[in-house]
Amino acid sequence: MTKRELFCKAADMESEWLDSGDYASVLQATQLLSSRYLHDMTLNARMEAWAEFVADVEEGFDTMWAWEFDNDTAHRDWLHEAWPILTERVCQLRQSELDALDERFRMATAPIKPLGMSPSAIAQQARWWRFRYPRLVTGSPAEELPPTWFPVPTYID
Repeated sequence: MTKRELFCKAADMESEWLDSGDYASVLQATQLLSSRYLHDMTLNARMEAWAEFVADVEEGFDTMWAWEFDNDTAHRDWLHEAWPILTERVCQLRQSELDALDERFRMATAPIKPLGMSPSAIAQQARWWRFRYPRLVTGSPAEELPPTWFPVPTYID
């Protein structure tokens, strides 16, 4: 992906408010984090992917993919790591959108109860989304679910 393509994708973010330093921070985050994540995606693409995942969880997460649930939170991990790299202006423009998605994710999920961790220790985790599971699921009740998904989510059609 060329710099121009990355800048054009970043331009969706109210371009009249962004300057070259803002675009450079988006490019820097994309480049720095691409080696840790499977896809070389821009900030806009990661925000869209997080939004799609949140919507999937709200609608009922398919139990066939239960063991992939943690992998699907990688988009939120990327955003967490990108935020300190981005300029303050970019963060300000996107923070309310991220907060709204995070709140929707909290509402659509329940906290897991991992062995050896107290609820207060879980609450203090910076990557809080890694300690949650979907409240609603679709698929076969015969599918094995992760043991931390307790109580068992509600099955919907």
